[in-house]
Amino acid sequence: MSKIALVIGGTGGLGQATAELLAQKDCTVIVAGRNATKGAEVVSAITSAGGVATFIAVDLADRQSIRDLHAKVQQQYSRLDIAINAAGIMGPLALIHEVTEQQMDDTFAVNITGFYLSMQEQVKLMLATQRNIPEQPAKQHIINLASIYSQQAVPYGSVYTASKHAVVGMTRAAALENAKKNIYINAIAPGVIPTALVAELGGKMAALEGEEHDEMKKMDFQTLYPVGRFGMPMDVARAVAFIVENDWMVGSVLQIDGGFSIN
Repeated sequence: MSKIALVIGGTGGLGQATAELLAQKDCTVIVAGRNATKGAEVVSAITSAGGVATFIAVDLADRQSIRDLHAKVQQQYSRLDIAINAAGIMGPLALIHEVTEQQMDDTFAVNITGFYLSMQEQVKLMLATQRNIPEQPAKQHIINLASIYSQQAVPYGSVYTASKHAVVGMTRAAALENAKKNIYINAIAPGVIPTALVAELGGKMAALEGEEHDEMKKMDFQTLYPVGRFGMPMDVARAVAFIVENDWMVGSVLQIDGGFSIN
């Protein structure tokens, strides 16, 4: 039977590349995200290439939307084998004393609470899969996309950095709880990869005003990578596929960053 893979944030960037690669590996892919038009495009690309996919809308800032998504997966497929949490927002580009409470709340609502509640629902659904299909070997995976800034810090990014550190914390705690239940939970920490999120970062950097921000505005992130280039979405997708095929990784944070973290 084809494995059922849910990719939250599968409507673009790293999530889209992951959804397309999992479909090539004979998974039935559920593409989830806010943008139904982009979701339909991803599903069309997958099905045109001979894969199987469908779109279900979700907004990680809406707690009921998260519950509804997983309820629909349960109703339509009665199982979940792989869950990829790839959605996220950049948050404000500002010094910590300039960040507003609303900016903090909006970022944490998606990057922390949204991830946490998604993992809750995914573990419930995977345990239900084990009970309902006991004859199927239980090899289930949850993979959270964090960031290289889940391992270190970036100036002007205290909110984003905090949220991605939280993703690693919840990944490791949930991995400890579920390893003996044959649910393997890990994270990936990608470096900077040209996506809509990174384009948003560039726009925010360009909009900074005042001499006190000159150092940040002049920062060339690409020079921080020993390989001399940014990564590509498929670099991360291949890392996801590697973890899915590995049943002895538990609570790991796999850095896919072109050497950024050792520079």
